[in-house]
Amino acid sequence: MNLPPTAPDARLQPFAVAAQRTLVVFGAPVELVFVPERQRRQGRATSDRPALARSRAATIVAEEGLWRDERHAVTPNRYPFAAQQRILWPLAVQREPDRPMWQVAGAWADAAGGTALLNSVGAAATIARAHAHLLPERLGFLPALRTRPLREPPIDLPPATELVAADVPFCLLGVRGPAEGRAEALLRLGEARLTAAGNVVVQDGTAWLYPRRLETPAPHFPFALGAAEVWGRWCYGERAPFDAATAVDLERALVAAGAEPLP
Repeated sequence: MNLPPTAPDARLQPFAVAAQRTLVVFGAPVELVFVPERQRRQGRATSDRPALARSRAATIVAEEGLWRDERHAVTPNRYPFAAQQRILWPLAVQREPDRPMWQVAGAWADAAGGTALLNSVGAAATIARAHAHLLPERLGFLPALRTRPLREPPIDLPPATELVAADVPFCLLGVRGPAEGRAEALLRLGEARLTAAGNVVVQDGTAWLYPRRLETPAPHFPFALGAAEVWGRWCYGERAPFDAATAVDLERALVAAGAEPLP
């Protein structure tokens, strides 16, 4: 398996934060960052976003590529929410990751000691082609959540993997195991998922799936809630809601945007 480089790259866009706060959400630490530049992104999930638009994925991959092999390419993130952030793309036109893409994203996160994040359309993605954010950084929110076993797992697990649920009032499932097993489990969970949208966070040998019912859980969080927020970094493009946000707001946002927890 070919992996994109994990070393720092001077060609990546610097991460610039205008302000930062910390809160405790469901007993675990999160960061709030005010990043006004992210309001300039094309295709943001807003109430007036059209149903169809010409995809920019092929142009981005062709013009901004930093690395590629026969299946995947890596580009910078023009409006990053983390340092040294890069984006992994499949060269094939596909809306959801396939097994090789899940394997590469997960193995990269393991090798970098970092994180891979994925948003689907309907869960904060601005471009419909599958893509994963690769970050050489870890956050403490997900590891701090208590977990429990599932009474009725929705899939048969691959060898050497374990499926747990976070002990929170919304559906958040974690697959633990090697990158290959996690990739297979994510494919099976994708087939089992009955919500149209979802977010995935891969960190510390666990792939977390957050199925989605609602994209923008206003008034609790007035922006499209994505994998960054599930990871523990809440990104605000406007100062007033950043200053006003409370832990209760963020807890209500996660509950409102997610699905009922599995037993």
